[in-house]
Amino acid sequence: MSATTISERTRIAGECFKRAVRKELDKKAKLGQYVIINRDGRPCRVTAEEALKTADGKKN
Repeated sequence: MSATTISERTRIAGECFKRAVRKELDKKAKLGQYVIINRDGRPCRVTAEEALKTADGKKN
């Protein structure tokens, strides 16, 4: 297996992971639930809606 193949597989796996996390955040936002995120190296409890806004690059 070449380095290019491994790199491509890593990229695809990363995209798959991002889609799965986004799907879970969407589901939790619809249910009004909270998520735990890393903020300045510390765990922080925020609404899933706020986490989605942060992920989209929007301010609160």
